Amino acid sequence: MIQAAREAFAANGFHGTGVAQIAHASGIAVGQIYRDFANKEAIVAAIVERDLEDFLSEQGLCAAGAAGDPEAVRAWIGNFVACKEPESGGRLVAEIMAEASRNDRIAEIVRNVNERMSQELSSALRLLVPASVSPARFECVAEMIQTIAAGVFQRRITEQDQPSSEAIRSLMGCINAAIDGLQREEQPA
Repeated sequence: MIQAAREAFAANGFHGTGVAQIAHASGIAVGQIYRDFANKEAIVAAIVERDLEDFLSEQGLCAAGAAGDPEAVRAWIGNFVACKEPESGGRLVAEIMAEASRNDRIAEIVRNVNERMSQELSSALRLLVPASVSPARFECVAEMIQTIAAGVFQRRITEQDQPSSEAIRSLMGCINAAIDGLQREEQPA
């Protein structure tokens, strides 16, 4: 049912997709969907939560962090920023972001996802700089990474070959400089 909803929302938009349409596509009765989900926003919340778990889990940032591998953390950040395949879920994410601008419940879901991503990035960055740097500095660098990745994602959605690989390298240079700056802050003077 979640996959059918994902495809319908991506193809028809949030407002252009009804629960009956999701029921038909998934082969699940409308009543059963409403027993499991209060409304379309709850379905979106389930989609977003599942995607975030997949994104952060076994092969994602949490795995790199759990392994305690600083190079894996940097590689994950590089892949996150480069956003090489937004088309796999890009239309749905773009639709969710657009709906967040007009729907308070969806906006709350997006804020929660961004907060969780920020926390995971901050935790991963602490692996690169293990010591006494203030949590606010980690949060700032995590926010910078998320902001850059969001901009790259938006460009990839609208112009698949943009930004260029040279621009991505420059953006990663900024991110790596910020991470290196955290490492310098940590060292005693």
